[in-house]
Amino acid sequence: MLASIATRRGPEFAIELSHSLAQSPKALLVRLVELSTRTHLRPGSEFAHIRSAALMQVDGGQRAVHIKVAEILHPQRPVRQPEIIAPNCPEVGGRKFIVAYSLNNPYYSMMYSQLHRFGFNVHWVSGISGILDAISVAQSNDEHPHVHLDHWLTRDQAALLVGAMHENSTLSVTAHDLEHIAGRKTFNTGMGLILQRANAIHLLTSSSLLRLGISEPSVQRRSFHVEHPAYFGKHSGDYQLPRDRLEARRALDRPAGEFAVGIVGRVVDRKNVELLVSAAAHLQQSSESGAQSPHMYISGAFGTRFAERIIRRASTLSNLTIDAEDLGDVAVGLHIAALDVAVVPYHEYLNSGWTLLALSAGLPVIASRESTASEVVPHEALIEFSERDARSLARAITESTRQNAHVARVAALDRANEVHPDIIALRFAQEIAARVFAK
Repeated sequence: MLASIATRRGPEFAIELSHSLAQSPKALLVRLVELSTRTHLRPGSEFAHIRSAALMQVDGGQRAVHIKVAEILHPQRPVRQPEIIAPNCPEVGGRKFIVAYSLNNPYYSMMYSQLHRFGFNVHWVSGISGILDAISVAQSNDEHPHVHLDHWLTRDQAALLVGAMHENSTLSVTAHDLEHIAGRKTFNTGMGLILQRANAIHLLTSSSLLRLGISEPSVQRRSFHVEHPAYFGKHSGDYQLPRDRLEARRALDRPAGEFAVGIVGRVVDRKNVELLVSAAAHLQQSSESGAQSPHMYISGAFGTRFAERIIRRASTLSNLTIDAEDLGDVAVGLHIAALDVAVVPYHEYLNSGWTLLALSAGLPVIASRESTASEVVPHEALIEFSERDARSLARAITESTRQNAHVARVAALDRANEVHPDIIALRFAQEIAARVFAK
């Protein structure tokens, strides 16, 4: 009933009801709203705001877990300045390289920093609409622009893009993820349309084609493998990695001698942090975690529809801490550096920037043996578990407490240096140019 009313009345309903619950709480109404909103709500959504207001009044606002959930469902984040899209190399001459960009992710600046050396002029835009607009302008000026995609598009988006491109315009794509295509056998999809048109296909892991279900002959001479860069150098954000662990723990007011395992970054559905929560529960119940009992951390703003379930489960565990702040780069760097081990509990995935952040901090990694981690992380710095198995993850966390920390740190940093952005960006630019300019 509440959902029906909200749908008819629009966003004003959420604002009015939330305000009423906060300013003039009536026990019966508070209880009714709390009961009727018990579902999976993404933080920041209209219903999440309504539930947040009700939870703040349940039991007179005395239960800490209600307040914690309410704060996460209705995050109070500072207003950010609008993103200024600016190129990291001069906009002069060359073939226009059109790519959607986000200032919140330094991957773009790192990977594309050497393109100007190979005849490209990087042109940053915002989203698919920005790409389409930039193509239209360039082609109307008789240019032959190049478009690069960093994610798969829906079929309708891909059809729009391919249809808008003239014959002499070129296209490339980086296979970052498995979204929209899992289990599909036909090429009549967004991914299929892109692959048919693409002049270059960038793979971040060597097994990407197999995991995507793409036959090698179909992309022969168009695909190439260049790894995800580590987070070093002037284009890598302000993480300041690697940095001193004790210094980071002092800054975060954490125990200097604890053994800390965790994940840092925005919490979304695909990261599957519930698996880490379940592993923490197994470790708390078990007496086999050893003398050095590990403590788990989940650090980052919540954007998952399972936020409330995660917070309520975590509130029963003494060996798990959740810091749901919206972390800037400096804070992210501190939270990473304060860990002993990084954990990647993700659902099935193709590539993980979080893994490279961990290696850049000199952290060993716990990841599933079914994932791409073994292609990226040296074996001295990798502990594996069985995907989706919380008990297996708990055993891996316990095993990590017995790992040779010095050997693991050296191996992690050596690997990160092998994929320094200066090296990777140069390889990427060379491979793209070889395929685009050969057209």
